[in-house]
Amino acid sequence: MAYGNFEQFIRNMTRVMGSVNTKLQRDLTLRTRVARRFSMTEVAELMAVDVTYLARVANEEPEFPEGEKIGRERTFSPSEIMLIRSIMGSNKAARRQHLHWRKPGEPVKIVTFGAQKGGTGKSLSAAHFAQYVNLFYGLRVGIIDADPQATVSLYFADESLPLFQPDTPTLADFMGVDDLGAEALNTPTPDALNAIWQKTPWPGIKLIPGGANIQNGDISLFFLSRQSQIPVYRILKEAIKRWDEGHGAKTSAADLRRADGSFNVNAYTQALKETVDVIVIDQQPSLTLMQLNGLIAADTVVIPQTMKGFDLATLSTYVSNIGEYLEFIMGFEADIEIGSGEHVVLPTIVQEQNNQDTDQILDLYRRAPREILQVWYNRSDAIANASEEYKSIYEYLPPKSRRTSARAFMANANAVNDALVQRVWPELPTRGFADAFIKDRWS
Repeated sequence: MAYGNFEQFIRNMTRVMGSVNTKLQRDLTLRTRVARRFSMTEVAELMAVDVTYLARVANEEPEFPEGEKIGRERTFSPSEIMLIRSIMGSNKAARRQHLHWRKPGEPVKIVTFGAQKGGTGKSLSAAHFAQYVNLFYGLRVGIIDADPQATVSLYFADESLPLFQPDTPTLADFMGVDDLGAEALNTPTPDALNAIWQKTPWPGIKLIPGGANIQNGDISLFFLSRQSQIPVYRILKEAIKRWDEGHGAKTSAADLRRADGSFNVNAYTQALKETVDVIVIDQQPSLTLMQLNGLIAADTVVIPQTMKGFDLATLSTYVSNIGEYLEFIMGFEADIEIGSGEHVVLPTIVQEQNNQDTDQILDLYRRAPREILQVWYNRSDAIANASEEYKSIYEYLPPKSRRTSARAFMANANAVNDALVQRVWPELPTRGFADAFIKDRWS
């Protein structure tokens, strides 16, 4: 027997993990994805309306979903909630706007979650943000998983989505850098790009899954940079623009109603899948050429970051390296538009009982009040329990013994995402969650 054969070791482990692949809990989740239902009261809270108003809409609108009775409660799935929001948002008599889709002709918004270090809650923060704007604002969301490990994909995929399959297109395919031997950049057509998006069980949420060939993309980009004059740092930015020009927003809320004022379910169904209003990119915890593309493409960059001293050293390295890249890029293209929105560091896994964490946030905020978010993610057993099932807090169904902690963490997630929405879309109505958090912690 030959010992120390690393190649054989890798082959054996690839075979074993291909058959095991931590599948038991993951497969159970994929089969029961988005099983959570919301009560009439919870739906009213998502819509920011009174329950009596919602009940009146239910009586007046024939297309209002029946929902499902659980005990005495009438409950609704996320898909039914999106339909309810669209019914309310397309009603000309509505007192406030309920459907916040981008207008035809408006470019898609891009928000990138990136960090140098793993373990900061980056993927979960991205998943929470995507699901929050979907539930609370009805936004159609595109998730791009830029991580070969496909972590954020696990929060959206069900058993019909072929994750971890070698022929499943990833970000590398979307960018046209999936062929290691290519001497020229492949530029897929808008229709070919649109076909790469995968449907998820969440209403209006599409996914470009992560996968191993994202690493091939880095190799391809390296050789393209050596062989040609292609600006390899903005290939994703251009691919998104090309896709959006062919598959941008075409439908407004008013288009969901017929001439007689009745709600058009067919028009709604088509509009829900025609485009997305925001693309959320979850980065690999590194700064490679593929990850640089995610930063250059973004309107807003969110850096989830733990507050320990050693971890903050990685933040210093990350922003310094990005700064060097930007200086290099600007030397080639002085007029390139990069990151026109606001950008923030999001403190995560904060132990409020540990003054060191909160003192660190305070010190950073005093030095950079626009760059450091005043709202943070607390350390919580509730989200650890949810993550074991590959679920976010918006999907997690806690056992009775954990409901209190789950509710507390959902309130925390609402506050964080309310604060992020204010940075990304200052024109959208706030929900008051972030203000309540800041008043409680900072007063």
